[in-house]
Amino acid sequence: MTTKTVIAAHSRLDARRRAFLDAASIVFLEKGYANATLGDIIEKSGGSRQTLYALFGGKQGLFEAIIAERNAEIFRPLRADDLHNRPPEDVLVEIGTRFLHRVLTPEALGAFRLVLAEGPAMKELSERFWVVGPGRTVTAFAGYLEELADRGALRLQDASLAARQFQGMLLGNFQIDCMLGVRELPSPGEVETFVKSAVARFLDGCRAR
Repeated sequence: MTTKTVIAAHSRLDARRRAFLDAASIVFLEKGYANATLGDIIEKSGGSRQTLYALFGGKQGLFEAIIAERNAEIFRPLRADDLHNRPPEDVLVEIGTRFLHRVLTPEALGAFRLVLAEGPAMKELSERFWVVGPGRTVTAFAGYLEELADRGALRLQDASLAARQFQGMLLGNFQIDCMLGVRELPSPGEVETFVKSAVARFLDGCRAR
């Protein structure tokens, strides 16, 4: 098998994976997780059951992949050098702004509504959503904050707790208000202003004296 053939095969597989994820996102939001079937997703994606199982293992694997992919977009653009060489307020504002933009999309809000509605009856769904979504974000935030503490830039007793508090500050009331439909999605300018204020307050509370 030539290199060109291998590249073409990978490209086709990536396209099928993307089609499955896009189709699953639509079906989950339209029908709910419990009522969505693999047949629905396969029909909308145009793929095969065999390929779906090979790529994701089933419905839960699809849901986890969707949430994990959205979460990864928050931190992917930052390299290790960016974290070490830039002022913490700049890094946190960039990450925080990207975080809010991701969690406040109609798709992300819909996924959160889905978990809230079906999670009590499907504990495993809620647990996996937490692990690959909010929990992974908290872990990433905590890792960066712990690095700052190790360098003497912040005073922290519990990096994980600080990360949860910072994430809560970023969300403010935006997520719940948008989910309830009592306000429109915030504009990019509104998000940036809010995040800068949240970062300033957070750092003022734990910056090393």
